[in-house]
Amino acid sequence: MPGRILIVDDNVTRRISLAARLSGAFYEIQVAGTALEALELLDHWQPGMILIADELGSMPTGRFLRRLRADARAAEVTLLVVTAPGAHMGRSGLLTAGADDVIARNEPQEVFRARMRAQQRAREVMNTLKLRGNDLRLPGLSESRARFPGVARASFIAPDAATARDWRRAFEGLPGFRLEFLDMGELREGSGRAAPPGQPDRSGLLVLGLAPDNEGRGLRLLAEMTNRSDRLEQEILVFAPGASPYTQAQAYDIGAGAVMPGPFDAAEIAARMRLLQARLARRRALRRALAESLRASVTDPLTGLHNRRFALPRLAQISQAAAMRGEGFAVLVADLDHFKAVNDRYGHGTGDIVLQWVAQILRRNLRNEDVLARIAGEEFLAILPGVGPEAARQIAGGLCTRLREAPLELPELEAPLPLTISVGLTTGGAGRRCPEELIADADRALYAAKRAGRDQVVCHPPLTPPQPAIRRAEARG
Repeated sequence: MPGRILIVDDNVTRRISLAARLSGAFYEIQVAGTALEALELLDHWQPGMILIADELGSMPTGRFLRRLRADARAAEVTLLVVTAPGAHMGRSGLLTAGADDVIARNEPQEVFRARMRAQQRAREVMNTLKLRGNDLRLPGLSESRARFPGVARASFIAPDAATARDWRRAFEGLPGFRLEFLDMGELREGSGRAAPPGQPDRSGLLVLGLAPDNEGRGLRLLAEMTNRSDRLEQEILVFAPGASPYTQAQAYDIGAGAVMPGPFDAAEIAARMRLLQARLARRRALRRALAESLRASVTDPLTGLHNRRFALPRLAQISQAAAMRGEGFAVLVADLDHFKAVNDRYGHGTGDIVLQWVAQILRRNLRNEDVLARIAGEEFLAILPGVGPEAARQIAGGLCTRLREAPLELPELEAPLPLTISVGLTTGGAGRRCPEELIADADRALYAAKRAGRDQVVCHPPLTPPQPAIRRAEARG
């Protein structure tokens, strides 16, 4: 739970002081005097954040961080290390060991709370990209917190040209990153774009440097970049040596992932870059997994066509759009003839190949804008926007012909397997039937085609004047 915070510190006075700082923010707080006590507490109490003293008598803080990251109960918990006032040595090691941030014990209250809010925002974004619940754990939606390989893009925007040159000397060649270095003078105010020679990547990691004489401009640039529609594709580290508590809090609340008020420490900046890049990479992985899961939820896994969950709402959309434009559209329900006999004679494996073959033939002979879905075992739905009754009848007849002329050939079959479909057709448009009625009428027409001998198209209501059947095949089986 994001509102639950565990404080781990073997010093009673420090524990009480830190709990007091958090008391006005309505957090549910628990305290532990040792690392082992904290681990035992995780058995029955799940925090969203753990604040850990940088010096623990029971276990070195770095080791405790690594142990927490290896523990499934705390692998997703935000870990913040609280250090002594003015302590800067060792921060990079703590970040590398697994800390999400390092906070000075005497940090001004407004910065402290802004930092806490930023960490909670990052956690909530991750949670929105994951399915929650003890019984709902889909493969592909659980990404490990492992390091993400590959080379990441990172842009440094320094407050001036001299600082940009210094940063280039300090960071050029940093493993795992492809870097570019700019300064504020190369950016056009208000556009977020850079004049030649380049511009910061619109996605990736950004290190933004603030100086006392350009804090306002830097914060405006930060606001512009975090307000873009692709903000989830970026993480921003603000380096602002000597910045006031108000400026630091503003940077966090605008959307910075981390703010360093100085002094300059290349190892700490590199550690924070890796931490933010891992967060960004994990967020991207979760977004891809979620998108793939959503696509899978509306896709038939056997044929690759849409499924009923996608097709029926899409039919409602097409019907509504046709009514607004005064256009017509057609609905076809096609059923593979004698499919049970195929399964009984050749087995379900061959039956699956037959369905895939039929889906391929149908897809090849429909337009890109047409909707094709498998809505039952051997039943397919096609929705043809902007197609009138006669054109729809010709298209449906063509589908019957194309499949009839393409028997399935398989090595295990003695001869090509002939396949046919029966098609029920109806049309919709302005002032006509609702989607449910259209499906029902197409089904009625399909059953009529089956009764009439299969391998043909039947329209409901009938076309005027009545049209002869495309072809009546001799009933088999």
